[in-house]
Amino acid sequence: MEIETITIIILALMLIIYTCNDYVIPFITGTQASNLLEGFTSQYSSLTSGTSSTNNSTKTAAFDTNWYLRDPNHAIIRSNKVSLPIISYGFYENGSYDDLVGIYFRHHIYPIEPQQLATGLDTIYKFINGDIDLAFINEELLARYIKQDCKYLTRYILDQLEIESERYDLSQPDNITRLYPSVNFSALGVGYHTHPFLIVNNFSNIREFLDIKGKSIGILEDSYYYFLKLVSAYQLDINSLQIERHIHLEDMLDKFRINKYDGIFLVVHPKNKQLLKLTLNMKVRFIHIQKHQSLADARSNLANLIPDQQGTNNKAPPPPPDMNRQQIYSKTLMDDLSSPGNPREGFNSLIKKYFHHLAPITIDLNKFHKSGNMYSYLETYSTRMILCIRNDIPLERQSYITRNYIDNLNKVRDRIDREEFTPQLDNFSSLEFQYEELLGFDKVIPLAPGARKVYKDEGLIYNEDDTRCRV
Repeated sequence: MEIETITIIILALMLIIYTCNDYVIPFITGTQASNLLEGFTSQYSSLTSGTSSTNNSTKTAAFDTNWYLRDPNHAIIRSNKVSLPIISYGFYENGSYDDLVGIYFRHHIYPIEPQQLATGLDTIYKFINGDIDLAFINEELLARYIKQDCKYLTRYILDQLEIESERYDLSQPDNITRLYPSVNFSALGVGYHTHPFLIVNNFSNIREFLDIKGKSIGILEDSYYYFLKLVSAYQLDINSLQIERHIHLEDMLDKFRINKYDGIFLVVHPKNKQLLKLTLNMKVRFIHIQKHQSLADARSNLANLIPDQQGTNNKAPPPPPDMNRQQIYSKTLMDDLSSPGNPREGFNSLIKKYFHHLAPITIDLNKFHKSGNMYSYLETYSTRMILCIRNDIPLERQSYITRNYIDNLNKVRDRIDREEFTPQLDNFSSLEFQYEELLGFDKVIPLAPGARKVYKDEGLIYNEDDTRCRV
């Protein structure tokens, strides 16, 4: 009889434990998670706007936040799944670097829903309209947009809005305000670098940037703003060039492959999958974006010439070619050939007047498949992409994303390097997700309030007491 009683008690305890684990506890925790979720989604300003972000804000995803406990003897892996609201993440091209980053982001940093964007300017306006929550924006574009001090950006905005600049009075402050609505988003940190590329067919007679005059050039729409300023720095008339702009990189590359263009211009990351595929299927040449070094060589040759003598011949030098070279090379550049100093350094100093955030850089061409270049380096420029988030995202979520972003800086770069590694190429990354430059962007770009606390904890932001004694 006692054995039967003990057996009944044990069975009753097992039934109680089973009921608590499978029904009572999940119901309680599910209710708490639901309450947290409602408090979070109610803070989205776009919930009543009818935008795509509205739909995303009502979705949740089970996000696995794995963490590890280690001691000298063994490791314990604990899986802690939480339900987080999905936010929209903008990327520019399929196979672009920000697209690859988004894949890692979705699984290891925060649940996102990808949304393809057209241009950086389009991204700024989508942020303002509440159509996007998270995206990378070029530092040069964003800083100049906030400053409202770049006439080329103003011209580009008018062009995008199909407004004739002659009929739009820019002297009126209200008209400027309409073109530059106030931003409602902030930065989380610097991400990766992109570079301008001018690419031509291997058989093209384009040898340097100035040779594009009179040629047919395809331009990625997102890169047109930078092309416009480079052309002005080289003192070329943009209206005299045969250019065609493309929203999608794939369409432009298809036309380039069938020799529709003499060259193409784009500002992308070297690991862009479509760019790598182009160099695999077609032999191309990369043109220096910085002033070509051969101009300095020509200057040196001019200085070594003796009047009325050319080599061993005592006769006068032959006359210049029939074609007027000054129609191609501007007077400033022609004068530079006979002036002392390094023309490349002089041009890089000039570039600073057009770009606030464009730094000279030399890229190893071994990152791409075999090209027709006689050298293994490319002298171009570098500009940074900044991860931005909409201010309406709650501060605790901004902090959560920033913390995970910092913790995964090296991992996202290394993961992409491993997955996209090609044994024949030297395409490991080096300028992506650097901890030291996370906060190195222009001071006019606001830092997200939720990220500020995280950076203070990291020691990257600190306050100092300025105690002074007046005598």
